[in-house]
Amino acid sequence: MSLTYPGEPLSDGVILLRPWTTDDLACVEAASRDPRIPEMTTVPGEYGEAEGRAWIERQHGRLSLGEGLSLAIADVADGVARGYVGLLLRQAARGTAGIGYWLVPDARGGGRATRAVALLARWALAEAGVVRVEAHVEAGNEASQRVLERAGFRREALLRSYLSFPTRRADALVYALLPA
Repeated sequence: MSLTYPGEPLSDGVILLRPWTTDDLACVEAASRDPRIPEMTTVPGEYGEAEGRAWIERQHGRLSLGEGLSLAIADVADGVARGYVGLLLRQAARGTAGIGYWLVPDARGGGRATRAVALLARWALAEAGVVRVEAHVEAGNEASQRVLERAGFRREALLRSYLSFPTRRADALVYALLPA
């Protein structure tokens, strides 16, 4: 299974999922200032324009390396990137893609993450040949759990000490969405 960018940006009329561009550097900078985003992702913890550009290039590289697909979450009204949603192919589980997402702090609380997760997961299941979309969420991250539940994902398991961060380990809850 390999992914390609959707033929058209994905949209529900409120948000837009599209490839990252260098116009999105302000979003990467804002994400780098949130202590949780760099801890859990590849967003640079120390932002500079070179680091921001390198991060955006890595997002495009995921597709060309066959690792997955990375998209910016933007509002339809202005096209400004306010977060990330992506699919990562799980090589050990054929047909399964992991989904990840984040929003910059000032974009949280308006349903954007739920909309983005639902849009991308349903596109992956209907159009991209994915048969299972799953997420591993830190057990204490209730906001992220709500995003997944509102997007139709079901909680399946607890993986103890599964997540590895630079200074700690954490339990992960496994959520999944299937075509049915």
